[in-house]
Amino acid sequence: MHQEQRQRAAQLLDETGVELALFTDHDSVRWLTGLNLPAPALLFFERGSFTLFADEGFSDASSFSSEPDCTHISFVGYTIDQPIDAPSRLADALRESLANGSAKSGRVGVEDKSLPLALWQTFLDARPGCEPLSLEGSLLPLRAVKTEEELARIREGFRLVTIGHDAGRKAVRLGQREIDVWTEVQTAVERVAGKWMQMGNDCIVGHRPANMSAAPLDFEIIANDALILDLSVVVDGYWTDSCATYYAEQPTAQQFQMHKFVEEALAYAVSLIRPGVVAQEVDQKVRGFMANGGYEVYPHHTGHGIGLTGHEEPRIVPYNQERFQEGNVIMLEPGIYIPGVTGIRLEDAFLVTANGAEPLSHHDKSLP
Repeated sequence: MHQEQRQRAAQLLDETGVELALFTDHDSVRWLTGLNLPAPALLFFERGSFTLFADEGFSDASSFSSEPDCTHISFVGYTIDQPIDAPSRLADALRESLANGSAKSGRVGVEDKSLPLALWQTFLDARPGCEPLSLEGSLLPLRAVKTEEELARIREGFRLVTIGHDAGRKAVRLGQREIDVWTEVQTAVERVAGKWMQMGNDCIVGHRPANMSAAPLDFEIIANDALILDLSVVVDGYWTDSCATYYAEQPTAQQFQMHKFVEEALAYAVSLIRPGVVAQEVDQKVRGFMANGGYEVYPHHTGHGIGLTGHEEPRIVPYNQERFQEGNVIMLEPGIYIPGVTGIRLEDAFLVTANGAEPLSHHDKSLP
């Protein structure tokens, strides 16, 4: 599992002359192993081989040893016999492993922002005099290009997203509260999945004073209201995202006009996506499209990548000069918000391909 990811990382380390590396960022460890591991966890790279240090209570970690050039070492996490101190036991396990290791020197790479001092001291004791090279953020560009294994999980997530939106559209009725709608959405997704699912993000009525983004509360759907349902479903650690706007009654003339315009803005954004295009330029053009239509430009991103987190590279924002690559999975989400009155946002997911963009989300965003 995730062998291609480890190969990419090993190539990167080889190109930078790193023979030893400590990956301690939670998302890095998940990306390199394919396991949705509880923290703390550590992946140690030593001249072509990977060793995973994981809590013994996470039984799936043992499967890592069956992968080529991979080893799994467990440590005690939860226990009733001693105080719970998983970080110290992880450091002890690393110390013992390093003492038995063959390599006593070599350039070492570390994710310094997420590396606990105890782990770094443990490594220094075993490898005195080494000079660290920061690997912080080095895997992000690699993570931005999805493998077929990752895409399979993401596609399954979007299948469940469609089920959630179908339930959400039906649940938007006069007198229903935001939390009532959300409960029906979550129930529908979990019934099909057959298990508890991690989900987010927004479920918000248009007449809220701040109506762009919020978790569901007890605000009721009233006459002439709209409801923004921004839905993410996480499958095996991989996020999806989506958004649609629903109406309990026929939309007002203003809502109809706004909804149609946001549909046009989303279609325009999609038309701009292809490999080599700069994210910043897409952001500028879509914001210009909104302004030329006479609407106040949304204050959030035009879009963003997704993967192990809900927001990854490439971010489609004013500062980002990163270019789209084949294999990126991106969200596009223009919106219009009139605080206290109504709000419209539509969001779809796309896989960047050699010829443009392949839709990954398929929920119904049309007017009633």
